[in-house]
Amino acid sequence: MTLNNTYNLVCTKEDKDFVLIIRLIVGGWSSVVTCIFGLLGNTFSIIVLANKRMKVLSTNIYLIALAAVNLLWLILFFIFYALRLTIIIPYFISKNQENVHSFYNEMYHQLSPYTIPLMYTLQLCITYYTVAVSYVAVSVDRYLYVSMGLNASQYCTIRNALRIILLLTIVAISFMIPHWFEFRVITHIDNANRTTYIKSYTSIGQLKMFREIVKIYIFIPIVYVIPFLTLIFINILTVRRLIHYHDEHRRLLSISVRQIAHLRTNFNYSRRHRHVTVMLIAVVLLFLLCRFPMLINHIYEARYPTTDNYISKENLYFRCRIQHILNIFANFMQIINSNGNLIIYLLCFQHFRETSKELFEKLLTYMGIQSNDNLSSVTQTRSRGSTLLTAM
Repeated sequence: MTLNNTYNLVCTKEDKDFVLIIRLIVGGWSSVVTCIFGLLGNTFSIIVLANKRMKVLSTNIYLIALAAVNLLWLILFFIFYALRLTIIIPYFISKNQENVHSFYNEMYHQLSPYTIPLMYTLQLCITYYTVAVSYVAVSVDRYLYVSMGLNASQYCTIRNALRIILLLTIVAISFMIPHWFEFRVITHIDNANRTTYIKSYTSIGQLKMFREIVKIYIFIPIVYVIPFLTLIFINILTVRRLIHYHDEHRRLLSISVRQIAHLRTNFNYSRRHRHVTVMLIAVVLLFLLCRFPMLINHIYEARYPTTDNYISKENLYFRCRIQHILNIFANFMQIINSNGNLIIYLLCFQHFRETSKELFEKLLTYMGIQSNDNLSSVTQTRSRGSTLLTAM
């Protein structure tokens, strides 16, 4: 870490090389592989959840919306982040700057003022669907089912789920409008007479007030703090309600026959939905674990932007290494969050497993029929050929 002038410090070559290697391994190779699994997993989740036998619960409509927006975010992340880093960073490490100015890289810089706010919008939709819909609203759904039994069906309908999803999508898009004015593209012609494009802050994005108000005092509470606290509170209520019904089931032998029949009806209904509740609680824990690093990263990015050239002596090591590594790790954890839902569905969601097994059996049966048809057509063709040779 070297001194640039009396008041400003710059990162050393060792710092930059270290960050490049971490970015290549975690942000490049690992992210590419994880994104591919995520794309396949979310596509599979949408296919299973969209099955007729799965759409009877409004919960599954929320999960379809969550899988769809996760899929869109992974596509953009794969194209503009993971794959790009895998291709570009080796040239930086080898000091071969010729291939850095590729069409792919220039396209990224040209589109970055639009892809960045678009990915922010998708992330906000993921947060809202996960916290306010798929986990808060769905936990309310579960809470109503467990506490109200069959009477909850009039509130937890597919139509209401679609209305909530549409409303939250509009809110997310509206809230992210200021971020579309944060970045711009600067055209630059280098010594080799090549036109390059550089992402830069607009006059609005450069304002310290914009970074503090929009990114800290509004973005963080609305996107993270309030949904997280609401999510935790509702799920605590749900868990307590499940424990209550478990205790009631244990007391069935010591009460009257009429009470037994009444409690058993409610308990059996709640038991059919208990696996859904357990699945949602697991998804909540995964979400909190994977999104918390991004919350910390947003706070530090708003306070110390990575594009800011000024580095003080007090935060030199943090700015040169830790902040970049935190950003890489936070983005990778978001990919894990988008991938992990399928694993939780398969482990905790019995109806999802049964539907998946049924679809696989149909696929294998279809492939077997196609294989038999192809074999029959080949056999008939050979038989005709043999008949023609005999006749000749």
